[in-house]
Amino acid sequence: MRMKKKTRKRVIVYCILFVGLIVGITIALFPYIERLSDPQSQNDIEALLEKMGVMGFLVVLGIQILQVVIAFIPGEPVEIFSGALYGTVGGLLICLSGCVIASTIIFALSKRYGKPLLYSLFSKEKVQGWKWLQDSRKCSMVTFILFLIPGTPKDMLTYIVGVTDMSVWKFIGISTFARIPSVLSSTIIGSTMRQGEWKISLIVFLVTGIIGIVGIGFKERVIRFCQSRANKEKRLTAKCESLDFVEAAHGHKVYPLMYCHMEVEGNLDISRLRSAIARSCQYVPEILYTYDFTRGRFIDKGFTVDDTISRASVLLQWDLGKKPQLQIVMNGDENEITIGMSHILTDGEGFLQYLYLLASLYNGQTPSFPLENSRDISPVLRNIHIGRPTEQTWRQRHITVPPLRADSDGKLYFCLCSRICPKDFSALYSKSKKQNVTLNDIFITAYARVISRLHKIQTIVIPCPADLRGFSSMSDKLSIANMTGIYRKIVVEIKPQHSFHETLLQVHIEMQLQKSRYRCFVGIRPLDYVFHKIPHPVMAQIIKWTYQLFPVSYTNFGRIDHTKLFFEGCKIKSCYTTGTYRLPPDFQLSVSTFQNVCTLNCTLIGQNEDSVTGQNILDEVKNEILEWVNMN
Repeated sequence: MRMKKKTRKRVIVYCILFVGLIVGITIALFPYIERLSDPQSQNDIEALLEKMGVMGFLVVLGIQILQVVIAFIPGEPVEIFSGALYGTVGGLLICLSGCVIASTIIFALSKRYGKPLLYSLFSKEKVQGWKWLQDSRKCSMVTFILFLIPGTPKDMLTYIVGVTDMSVWKFIGISTFARIPSVLSSTIIGSTMRQGEWKISLIVFLVTGIIGIVGIGFKERVIRFCQSRANKEKRLTAKCESLDFVEAAHGHKVYPLMYCHMEVEGNLDISRLRSAIARSCQYVPEILYTYDFTRGRFIDKGFTVDDTISRASVLLQWDLGKKPQLQIVMNGDENEITIGMSHILTDGEGFLQYLYLLASLYNGQTPSFPLENSRDISPVLRNIHIGRPTEQTWRQRHITVPPLRADSDGKLYFCLCSRICPKDFSALYSKSKKQNVTLNDIFITAYARVISRLHKIQTIVIPCPADLRGFSSMSDKLSIANMTGIYRKIVVEIKPQHSFHETLLQVHIEMQLQKSRYRCFVGIRPLDYVFHKIPHPVMAQIIKWTYQLFPVSYTNFGRIDHTKLFFEGCKIKSCYTTGTYRLPPDFQLSVSTFQNVCTLNCTLIGQNEDSVTGQNILDEVKNEILEWVNMN
């Protein structure tokens, strides 16, 4: 690439100044340089060094340490002085030793006092100018380049790198190795000057100076290059957590997507919605990323907010490896809105958190939580001690439930619903409190009884997801992430004579036992421990073997809070959330509640017969619940 005119002029000016400086220094110091070639002068220097002994070494070392600690003192004179006194190798070792000691002191101070120390020593503008280095994942590579090229503020960089995640020994190794060429050239100059070989000194000085001029002339360009590389690395990828990978590993069978369906009344401002999505990227940048199923990472491929909003029905052909993790589709003159979210990025609770965040930003509100999204599962796993399986689970551990629909090659998509009205839901909620059971217990009970009746079997096994945030302090933080465990087997024995109430008590006791024994955490700690230590293809196979998918499943998205999910200027008439579209013969019952309307849902891929089967199951589950509610 051709040099720009501005850069070329700058280099020419530097060259003229440098030549003038060399001529001036040479004329001024020539008598002293010439005297160094006198044997008597060399003997005087050797006598002085012998007289000073170790103290002389310590004095020079102290000067070098002081030079690095007080960052604005130039280092070259100290290095030349060291070379003149102790020779090329001796001066090099003294200077590098001083750099190591000083850098260790600075690094320790920076780690201890952080950015307040930086702001007390350097202007805020200078520190902010290097913020990209503090946040860079390529900090090691960038540090080496910046310490290698002439003209960069190396001693200031020592303070700045001290507030990064880089370890002290890693930094000392990188910076010391990168300093060697510069320090070596200076000690060669000093050593040859002492020996009276001032012509060699002048040649090395000139060569070093030319390299320095080029370095200074191109310093800004090199720094911009390092900054762009650092920002590119930061922008391009975001790591995948262990439970994200579980969802991705099963993508061939259950494609990891979730949906929120809303019917709105009024005008939803698309420009405000775009602005809200853009602002939400400050919290969750991954929503604009694609997912690399091979590398197990979120990748920024340059998608913008406009790529997340569509008026076409793109959700059914949504490929997370080629599209952003968020998709919003408007149907019917914007009265029907479907918001799709990647299940690799987050679970159901995290999905609701994102919806609340989006609505808050749309409405011009400032979120109450800090600008940070917690995606790491490890804090949730602390102080969790998993108990043994319940007796019922252990006794029936080999039981499986047959599919609820036939296998087929159907390609039709069905989103089916059966709703419990506000009046009936209020009665349901009130009765659950009186019976001291949860709504989740009731839904599982009704579902199990329908399965038992359809298959004419007495032992039912249903996996039940559990939000792990509720077991830790994560519940009050923004955590748009996968933090869902699973009670793998809720075993329900249903005899012909059992009433709904008897089945409900059985489910309630089993759920309480499994919860008290933290059975929803089974397998998560070892998975999280080995996740980054095993190659992803191997890890994917392990997950497929150990995290089995069942043809009959259940999930409860819980209550969608209408006080958090609303958009100024329009009214949300109805809202419910669903899981992904299930391939035959799989079936999942999902439950969500909005403004006391409880929606029982299933999303299916298959034939028209599957639509009939799915709707019948939903209606029977609803009837089971309402019959119990209305029972005296």
